[in-house]
Amino acid sequence: MLHTIMVATDGSEHGKRAVAFAADLAPRYDARLVLVHVLLRGHMPSDLLRAAAVEHVGQKRTDPGHLVNMPQEIMARVRNETGTQVSIEVLDFLAKGILGGAESVCRAKGTKSLKTRVEEGDPADCLLECALEEKADLIVMGTRGLGPMRGMLAGSVSQKVVNLAECSCLLVK
Repeated sequence: MLHTIMVATDGSEHGKRAVAFAADLAPRYDARLVLVHVLLRGHMPSDLLRAAAVEHVGQKRTDPGHLVNMPQEIMARVRNETGTQVSIEVLDFLAKGILGGAESVCRAKGTKSLKTRVEEGDPADCLLECALEEKADLIVMGTRGLGPMRGMLAGSVSQKVVNLAECSCLLVK
């Protein structure tokens, strides 16, 4: 029986499908659903970057001498892969957007018990640790995400989680 289902989402299409699958599954077992997002460190979906620009996230309004036009900087960094880190404010904003959308999907499909978590670090390691802490019976995740080597090593995070998790895993394409 499933008591706790943990689903990883990064805002990618595969991540969104994993959320939808877990949201269908959780009410059937009256399971608690834990949504986990690991901060995306420079690889953000373009629709969320636009939302950050509209909200002026990362711009310091109190000190005009230090205004930073963060959304254009982010786009340049994502395109050029310069390795410069994006502001934590922007990462948090994007994580909340991703998890907020996922939470809406889950609530609409009848999930009663829902928890969200934002983590920082190696995605696979964070997901494995969260699964242990939450006592997950099942981890649901997409086969591909928004990682920096998605073209060459598609699914490397999901493969690591599947190989090292102590619970069952379900990969969604």
